[in-house]
Amino acid sequence: MKKNFKLILKIFLVLLVIAYTSLLFVEYFRYRNDKPMMIVLKEKVKNYDDGNVHIYYGLGYKSIDYQRKSIYGKQFGHIFIREMTAEDE
Repeated sequence: MKKNFKLILKIFLVLLVIAYTSLLFVEYFRYRNDKPMMIVLKEKVKNYDDGNVHIYYGLGYKSIDYQRKSIYGKQFGHIFIREMTAEDE
C-alpha cells in the first residue's frame, strides 16, 4: 500500500512540474506576441508624471508594461524582478 502511494505521489509531482513549466512557456510566448496573460492574479497600475506602468502578477511570474515617455517597453520574469526607473534606462 505504501509503495502505491509513493508511486502515485511521484507521478503527481512530475505531472505538476510539467504542467507548471508548460504554463510558463505559454505565458512567455503570449507575452512575446503582445497578447495578455492567461492567468492574472493581481493587476497594479502606477501613475507617473510622464505616463503609467501596468504590472500583472501571475503564478510566480510577472509582466511589466511601461507606457512612459522616459521608459517604454515591457518585461517578463520571476515575481521578484524590479520595476525599471528612468535612471536604469
